[in-house]
Amino acid sequence: MSASEQHHSKPMSWVMVLIITIGTVVGTVGVCIASWPISIIGAAVVVVGGIAALATGIMDDVDENTSRDLWPIGPRDASPRRELSA
Repeated sequence: MSASEQHHSKPMSWVMVLIITIGTVVGTVGVCIASWPISIIGAAVVVVGGIAALATGIMDDVDENTSRDLWPIGPRDASPRRELSA
């Protein structure tokens, strides 16, 4: 598989993730220094970033291709686990 077939996300989705992450960091710093205004600004950036992410279609990047197995060891057995006999 080529790199383009494995990765389907758009650059705008990563920008939205970065904005939400920045808001989380700002809010966390606000909580750590006990500053309500900074905490509220960080929370507002997270909420606005989340709404913008949904508006730009971030959830369209989800790869629902069931044929691709991400298990690194080998094909995963979908059947229920067999019990070990002692």
